[in-house]
Amino acid sequence: MKMKKANILSCVAISAVVLSGMGITNVKASDDAAVSIQKVAEKSLNPEVQNGGKVSDDFQDVSKNNLGYASKFHILAKEATLNAHTNGNLAVGSLFGNVNFGTNITDEKLLDKDISYVQEVKNMSESSFVSSNDHRTNKVVFGEVNDVELGKDNTSPLVNETPINHLLNNEIFQDKDSNEYLDFDQEFAKLENKSAGLVSSNSKTITNADFPNQNQRVIDLSDFEADANNQIVINLDPEVLNASTPLTISGLSADKGGTSIIINVDTKGQNPYAMNSQIKLRFNNGEENPIERPNQETEYFDDNHLLWNFYDSSNANKQFDGVIEMNNTFQGSVLAPDATINIHHNLDGNIVAEQVNVVGGETHRWDLQDNNNIVTVPEEPGEPDENNEGKELVDPGFTIDPTPTSPEPNPNPENPGGNVDEEDDDEDDQEIIINGGSEGDLDPNGKEVDISNPNGSDEKTLSSINEGSGLVPLTNAAQSNDTSSASGLSRLPQAGATSGILMTVAGMVMLGLGIVFKKIKS
Repeated sequence: MKMKKANILSCVAISAVVLSGMGITNVKASDDAAVSIQKVAEKSLNPEVQNGGKVSDDFQDVSKNNLGYASKFHILAKEATLNAHTNGNLAVGSLFGNVNFGTNITDEKLLDKDISYVQEVKNMSESSFVSSNDHRTNKVVFGEVNDVELGKDNTSPLVNETPINHLLNNEIFQDKDSNEYLDFDQEFAKLENKSAGLVSSNSKTITNADFPNQNQRVIDLSDFEADANNQIVINLDPEVLNASTPLTISGLSADKGGTSIIINVDTKGQNPYAMNSQIKLRFNNGEENPIERPNQETEYFDDNHLLWNFYDSSNANKQFDGVIEMNNTFQGSVLAPDATINIHHNLDGNIVAEQVNVVGGETHRWDLQDNNNIVTVPEEPGEPDENNEGKELVDPGFTIDPTPTSPEPNPNPENPGGNVDEEDDDEDDQEIIINGGSEGDLDPNGKEVDISNPNGSDEKTLSSINEGSGLVPLTNAAQSNDTSSASGLSRLPQAGATSGILMTVAGMVMLGLGIVFKKIKS
């Protein structure tokens, strides 16, 4: 009898140990799950932050543009490092934003919304973006990996603990439920195909030998004919942009539907490729004296029909995957989807590359326009028509004065013009407004009040900048080292499965005990 009782006690003890061990394991898994869920909620499931949606929600039709969605962003890159003022919006995978960026508001007031997407913020200046006013709003989408907190009690919103002083709560969005505002891998695959497709063996290849005067190198577009797609395609030998003398593109149309100019630059295996030529643009309205465009901040984009496509004929896929050094002022949109671009001087246009580093000078947003099937590139001025009473003919494609309005200097003495590229010639550099020319109205306490958005945060504190340098000191550049994500939860034990195992074991133990007790009684 004592042996039977001992056996019973042994069974009970073993069962207790088994159950307690499983219970400890389950508690541990539950704790891990709770911690992971909490971290994911903190980083990507903040219900107060709006869902950013898809890039197609904001830009419905980009099929007519050679850059697609990239044409809507000043910089599109998998990684961008900003060390000099960047006047434009971004769509980047990883951002090292050591200075401010955003499309400044000029006297033209033509842009009603500035949209940016930053998938992962490594660091970002507090003065990033341009404050909204009655002419402009913002939409900024952050990726799920960022910790986004909306401002409360008149404080600024936070991204990875960095205050973002120029955004209102209702201007901040985030990827939700594993949705990405823009799929970078998919977009860059399209851009690689576009770059390779733009390369034409039928187009004229220009070398330095084609310029009679090396100090006055001019590509006159009236010497070329547009193709069926209303595009002029020109191939450049690598030596052309290697040269340190200016290169002028003459005969561009300033009309929104102007002829697209594609210049394919063959690097022919040079790595790094040195772009040493100052690029000058002349717009011809049918008169003898064309209008030359300077590097500038602007909201007028209708006159950008120039795309520079950097490729490498020595690669089977035609992609240039090296480094491009922009060693002089440049104008026109740049397509180099597999390259790294280091910018040392002012550059106006879209910048599309795997990696973009704004080292010096400034960059200015200037969106590439859609293709149009009406040829508008003017020919050289001809003789007056006898029925035109001796008046000179004017190119009908030219309908808007392309001379940009220089932005007014910021009246705030603490925020003077930004840095000016010291090596720019011919008075190409303009006065720069660092934190957006038109700030919102201020209340008596010096807080900015948003007029156009009464439902958002009423006030936001303006941040100061490093006076006169054009650079903003890096402050509160908190980096998120935690890489936990919602996808990691799929590897955790499920609560239902653990409970089922426990119930099964408990049932078998009880069944065993019942059999033992039955034998004892018998």
